[in-house]
Amino acid sequence: MKVLKFGGSSVANAESCNRVREIVKKNHKSRKQVVVVSALGGVTDELERCIGLAGQRNKEYENVLMAIKARHLNMIQELELAAEHGEKVNRKFDEISEVLQGVYLLEDISEKARNTVLGTGELLSSEMISEFFSNSGMNTVCYDSRDFIKTQNGKGVYLNAKQTNQNLQKVKSSEFDIAVFPGFIASGQKGEMTLLGRGGSDYTASILAAGLECSQLEIWTDVSGMYTADPRFVSQASPIKRMSFQEAMELSHFGAKVIYPPTLIPVVQNQIDVRIKNTFAPEEEGTLISKTPGEERSVVRGLSSVNNINLFTLSGNGVIGISGFASRFFTSLAQSKINVVLITQASSEHSISVGIHRDDTEQAVEALRDEFEMEISMNLVNEPAVEENLSIVAVVGEDMGFTPGISGKVFSVLGKNGVNIRAMAQGGNEMNLTFMVPTRDIKKVLNVIHEEFFDSTYKKVNLYIAGVGNVGGKLLEFIKNQYEHLLEEKGLQLIVRAVTNSRKMYFAEDEDLLQDWENKLKQSDTKADLKEFVRLMDQSNLRNRIFVDITASEQVSEVYESILNSTVAIVACNKIAASSNYDNYKSIKAAAKKHNVEFMFESNVGAGLPVISTINSLVNTGDEIVGIDAVVSGSLNFIMNEFNKGRSFVEAVRMAMEQGFTEPDPKIDLSGMDVLRKLLILSREAGYHLEEDEVEHQPMIPESCLQGSSAEDLLKDLEANNDHFEAWRKVMKEKNIRYRYIASFKDGRANVSLKEVSPDHPFYDIHGKDNVISLSTKWYDDQPLIIKGAGAGAEVTASGIFGDIIRISRN
Repeated sequence: MKVLKFGGSSVANAESCNRVREIVKKNHKSRKQVVVVSALGGVTDELERCIGLAGQRNKEYENVLMAIKARHLNMIQELELAAEHGEKVNRKFDEISEVLQGVYLLEDISEKARNTVLGTGELLSSEMISEFFSNSGMNTVCYDSRDFIKTQNGKGVYLNAKQTNQNLQKVKSSEFDIAVFPGFIASGQKGEMTLLGRGGSDYTASILAAGLECSQLEIWTDVSGMYTADPRFVSQASPIKRMSFQEAMELSHFGAKVIYPPTLIPVVQNQIDVRIKNTFAPEEEGTLISKTPGEERSVVRGLSSVNNINLFTLSGNGVIGISGFASRFFTSLAQSKINVVLITQASSEHSISVGIHRDDTEQAVEALRDEFEMEISMNLVNEPAVEENLSIVAVVGEDMGFTPGISGKVFSVLGKNGVNIRAMAQGGNEMNLTFMVPTRDIKKVLNVIHEEFFDSTYKKVNLYIAGVGNVGGKLLEFIKNQYEHLLEEKGLQLIVRAVTNSRKMYFAEDEDLLQDWENKLKQSDTKADLKEFVRLMDQSNLRNRIFVDITASEQVSEVYESILNSTVAIVACNKIAASSNYDNYKSIKAAAKKHNVEFMFESNVGAGLPVISTINSLVNTGDEIVGIDAVVSGSLNFIMNEFNKGRSFVEAVRMAMEQGFTEPDPKIDLSGMDVLRKLLILSREAGYHLEEDEVEHQPMIPESCLQGSSAEDLLKDLEANNDHFEAWRKVMKEKNIRYRYIASFKDGRANVSLKEVSPDHPFYDIHGKDNVISLSTKWYDDQPLIIKGAGAGAEVTASGIFGDIIRISRN
C-alpha cells in the first residue's frame, strides 16, 4: 500500500485534476493507493479571509464566500460530476454561511467556528476527487479523516497516535483500489473537528502512511522535490535527489515550504521513505527522503530561510550569575504561547537574545516587562530591546559536523559581501548552522552561500563600469568574447549591470546589458551623475559587486573609500587614487582591508604586465625591494622609438595619440606626471612612504610646451621647438646613446627624468611601446628581476583590468 498526497496546486482546476487522475491511474493496478488531497488551491486562504471579515462585522465575507462556492460549482461542471454533487456543495455552503453569520453577529471567532469553516475546503475537494476517480472506472472509496485521525484534547497537531492507529485497522482490512481522504482535518476526543495546522495535509498523509504500515509516502506538489535553496531567491537552486530524515526536518523547520515540519515525525518513527514529486512533471525523479540518503553527497545539503523575524534581547548587569534568570525568561514567553525560533546567550551571561516572529513582538515585550518589572525598575535589567526586519537562514547538512571550516566559509563569504550577522546558533550535532541577517540581504545571502558550496552552480559577479572609451570598449569586448569560457571552465558569470561615460549612464534591469551596451547607453535619457551612479550601485545590494574605473578622473577616485565601505570591490586603471597623498592612499587600502574587499590596480603600471602583483608577492614572501629603475610609459617609449627611426618629435607624438597610446590629455605623459605617479605607486607597494613632492621631477619636454590648453596647442608648441628635439638626435648620434625617460628609486630618493643609456644598458634596446621594470631586491641583488612587455594600448590595458576582475571574482 502506498500513500499519495496532492497539494492545493495539484487540484486547483480541472486540468490539474486530470493530471492527478493519470498519476494515480498509472499505479493503481499494482497496489492499493491511499490518496490525500488538500483544498482547491487558495481556498483555505479565502476561507480564512471570510472568517476574519465576519469577525470584524464586515459584510464583504458574503461575497468572498459566494466566490468560493461558485468556484466549486464550476469545478463540478468541468469534471462532469453528477448534479447531485452540486446540491451537496450548496448544502455545505449553507451550513458554513450560518456559522459565519453567527461569527458576524457575535464578533467572536471561536475555535470550533474557525475549525468548521477552514476544514470545509478539504471535505469538498476529497468528495469531488473521489467521484471523479469513480467516474473514470477506478474502484474508489471516500473516507472522512475525522473518523480515523484523533487528536489529544482537541489541540490540533497533538496526535492521539494509539487511537488513530487502532481506527485505521478498519481501513487496512477494507476492499478498495483507491481510498481518498481529506487532508488537514481530524477530530478531538468528543468528535469535534480539529485541524492539523496549515500544511496539515502533509501531516495527514504521514499519519495514514504510518498507521496503515505503507511502504512509501509520496507528496505531490508543484516543484520537483526539495531544492538546495528557495528557487524564488536562488535561480541556480536544484532539486536534491536524496537526503536524510534529519536534514529534511531541519530544512522544513527553517522555512522549506515543500514539506510541513510535523509530517516527518510518523514516517521517521516507522522508517517509511518519503518521495517529493512534481504533479506537473511526473517524469522527474524528485527527492527521496530516507534513513540512508545515499553515497554521493555534498557537505551542505540545502539552505532555507524564514522572514518576518525580530531579534529580542534582554540584557543588564542583573543578569550575570543570577540562577533561574533564563528559566524565568523562557517561562514567561511560553506562558504567553510565544514560539522561540532561535536562542543565543553571551558567554558573560550579560544578555539573552531570541528570535521570535514579528507578530509576537508586542506580546513578548509585555510578558517580559511583567516578569522582570522589579529588576527593570532597579536598573538591574534594561528594557527589552527589539531589532526588526530580520530573517533566519539555516545551512543544513548531515556531514557538516565532520567537515572543518564550514562556518568559516559561510561567514567569510558573507563578510566579503557586506552582510552583518546579527545572531547565530549551532546545534550540538552540528547539522545546522543558523544565523540572523537583515531581511534586505536575504537574497544575496542565500546566493553567495549557494555559490560557495554547490559545485553545479556558478558564481555571478556584477560589474559597474565607469569609462567606456577605447579601453572600456575593449574590456567589454573581452568580457563578451570570454563569457562562455569563464562560465563553463571557471564557473564565473560576469554580468555588466551598469555603464557610464562623462555624458550618460545606464543601469540595466536584467542581465543582458553586455550584448547591447553601446546602443542602450547611447539611447539613455539619464545624464551621467557619479553620486547617483554610486548610490544606485549601493542600493542594488547585489552579491559579488565590482566597480571598474577606466577613467583618469580625480572626481571618480575621490569616491573609492565610500565604495569600499559599501563592501564593493574596485578595479582601477585610474592612477590618481594610488598616487594621491600618502594618507589618502593608505586610507583607501585600509578601507578595503577593513571590509574584506579587494582594491586592485595592476593596470596602473605596465598596463597588462604583472608588475604590482610581482612586487606584492616579493614583499609578502619576505623579500625587500631596495631599488627600482623603470621605463613605465609605453607612450613615451613609443614616441622615442619612432623619433629614433627618423620621424620628427611632433610626428611621433601625433602617431602615439592617434593609436591611443597616450592619456586622453597627452600633456600628462609628456610632462612626466604619468611616470611620476607610477613611481609613487611602485614605491608605495614596495613598502615605502613616498609623497609626490619628494620626487625629483624633470618633464620630458620644455615647460613652454606644456602651457597650452588643448592637444592641438601642444602639437603646435612641439613643432615650434623642433630644434630642441633635433639637438637630441645629434647628441644621441655623437655619443652612441639613446634617451629614455626613466623612473628611479633607491636609498629613499626618487627621480623621474630623461636619461642617457648606452648600448650595454638593459633600457637601450626597448621596442615599440614596451615597458621595462628592473627590481633590485635582497634576493635579486647581483642580477635584478626584469619585467618587460607591451605597456600601452587599449588592448593590453584592458587585459590588465580584465585580469584583476577575474582574480577578484575567483576570490
